[in-house]
Amino acid sequence: MLSGFDKYLLIIVCLLGSLMRYIYGYAYEPWTQAPDHLAWELILEEGGFQYSHLIHYPHEGGTILVSLLSRFFELFTPFSSLTMVAFLLDFLVRFCQLKIVDALFNRTTALWFGVWSVLAFPVIIPWATVNFGLHSIASIFPFLLIYLLSREKKTAKDQLISGALLGLSVWFSYINVVLLPIYFGYKLIQREKIADLFYSSVGLLGILTLHFCIRTFSDSGFHLNEHAITAIRGEGLLNNDLHLWTQLRAIPAVLANASLSIPSTSQLMPLWRSIFYGLMLLATFGFFRSFRKQHLNPAVRIILPLLVLFMVIYVISPFYYPNDKGTHVSFRHLTYILPLFSLFIIHGLRHIPRVHSLLLVLFVGIGTWRGLQLFTADPPKQQDLMIKAAGWTIGTKFGHDPRLLEAIICHHPEQQKFLTQGVSWGISVALFHDLNMPEDRIAIEARVDQLEELLDQLTLDKNDLTEGVHFAFSDQVSPKLDPIILIVFMPKNNPSN
Repeated sequence: MLSGFDKYLLIIVCLLGSLMRYIYGYAYEPWTQAPDHLAWELILEEGGFQYSHLIHYPHEGGTILVSLLSRFFELFTPFSSLTMVAFLLDFLVRFCQLKIVDALFNRTTALWFGVWSVLAFPVIIPWATVNFGLHSIASIFPFLLIYLLSREKKTAKDQLISGALLGLSVWFSYINVVLLPIYFGYKLIQREKIADLFYSSVGLLGILTLHFCIRTFSDSGFHLNEHAITAIRGEGLLNNDLHLWTQLRAIPAVLANASLSIPSTSQLMPLWRSIFYGLMLLATFGFFRSFRKQHLNPAVRIILPLLVLFMVIYVISPFYYPNDKGTHVSFRHLTYILPLFSLFIIHGLRHIPRVHSLLLVLFVGIGTWRGLQLFTADPPKQQDLMIKAAGWTIGTKFGHDPRLLEAIICHHPEQQKFLTQGVSWGISVALFHDLNMPEDRIAIEARVDQLEELLDQLTLDKNDLTEGVHFAFSDQVSPKLDPIILIVFMPKNNPSN
């Protein structure tokens, strides 16, 4: 499979990338600024192998695998096991991506992609030591889809297996839904037999049926705020503030922002963004040109429609981030597609006549330069707020189980104050996020009573619990709760009492 691209060089490139990520993680400890990671770690440290502990969110079945690996690492070290798992999976994902690129393209493309991957884009680097969603880890699946289509045989058994693998990818993370129309669209364009499509569909639907049965009948937590079967972290699939044409037109800017705007927007950002636009345009021209100049596997052609479809879904989703002043957390969803996007750019620029080497150096150089600047940023200083936000995650997930909440919090006395505030903040959001006065007055009064009952069952500091409820209604947080609800809660629960 490693045709021409020496396997030892491949490993060396991957290890060099891991070294850069290790240095960054050692210097900045980005997991301490990721509340989702902190909450997940605290839940796992509580022990046990309950489904609700192992799966972090219902739409991310892959978190079960991550949790099990984390529990394994806990046997050998007191250090953050989730961080170690992220580091290991990051290496494996990059290694598999490089092997697939080498198999489907050639040595030169694989080498350029490997050099790019060492520092990649700065938005990608922190995710080698942070678990906050599975977006970066799941970036392997678009590569696997291309490889699957390039090697797929026509027997009924192979079609069933292909469909089942697609279903498992969606089970791993719902972000992989984008692969389904590409897979079946490719088969239709290739004029494959209806029987082949049928067997693929059977394999896919069989796995998805099993997944939805497990999701429906297994306890993943979130009893106070049941997630719809299609919901992602409680959010619907469409942005409530949708401006379709404006957002679609912004796709090139979004890709440039996600790739280059962190660690902080540079004064040269307009220049770099313009160069980036030019490289994207030239790469698109080169991509189409490559199919006239050489015999590539037809499956490679799905790269462009896959990129376009993902970006369209992203900009109309509630996770769309529209400006250039974000962090790696703000742009985390795009780490799913950025490696494939970079492969598209590298492959396309390689087929621009005469100046392709210069263009490739420019593309890789911009990413490397911004990646190195990531190592010069000031370390963040919001640890207390991050711990409180971790408490929010625990509160929304296990707010129905005060005994478990206490067990998790009391195991960490040094963080107890802010975890306690975060837990009551999370419970408040879970209970009131979808209610407004006066139309929901009866439901609000019932849930205020429920909130008081839950807080009374906790033997944690009452002032901290009440402070967390007040924080949930402040202007500092999202989602914003109706402040009138707080007036109903306040008479019996004043922090000064």
